[in-house]
Amino acid sequence: MNNGKRIKIGLDFHGVITANPDFFSAFTGEAIRREYEIHILTGGPGDVVRCLLDDWNIAYTTIFAILDFYEHLGEVKHFSNGEFKVADALWNTAKAKYCAENGIDFHIDDSKAYAKWFITPYCLYKGKEQECYVKDNQKIDFSGHAIEALDEIENIIRSQR
Repeated sequence: MNNGKRIKIGLDFHGVITANPDFFSAFTGEAIRREYEIHILTGGPGDVVRCLLDDWNIAYTTIFAILDFYEHLGEVKHFSNGEFKVADALWNTAKAKYCAENGIDFHIDDSKAYAKWFITPYCLYKGKEQECYVKDNQKIDFSGHAIEALDEIENIIRSQR
C-alpha cells in the first residue's frame, strides 16, 4: 500500500518493545522493508533507548524521547537525588502531540492513560496476551507473524484514509 503517502507507525518502547523484543525486531524489520516509517516514542532517555534498540535489532526511522525533548526546552526540573520531573500535562500529552504533528498513521502503546489525548488511531497493547486493541475493540494479534500484524494495521489505515 502506498497511495503516494508513506505509512508511519508510532511504537512505544517501555511496555511494548520491551515486552517482546524478538517480535518487534521482526515487525520493525518488515515495516522498514515495506518502506514504512517507524517512530519509537519513549519517555527516554533517548541514548539509553537507542542502545537497547540496536542491541535488540529493532529497526526505526526516528526516536522521540519525551525527557530529551522537554530537557531541550528547559521544562525538566532536576532534583539533587538524581530524579527529575516534567509537568504531568506536558508528559501525558507529548506522544499524542508528536503523532499529530508528524502525521503518524497508527500508534501502539501499553498505557491506557495516554489514549484519551490521541487523534491518531491508537492501539492499546497487552504484553502478556500479545494483543493490541483499537478503539472499536478490533484486536490485532501480536503473537504470530509480524507480517500478518502489519497487514492488519495497513488495512486499518487504508480504511481510514
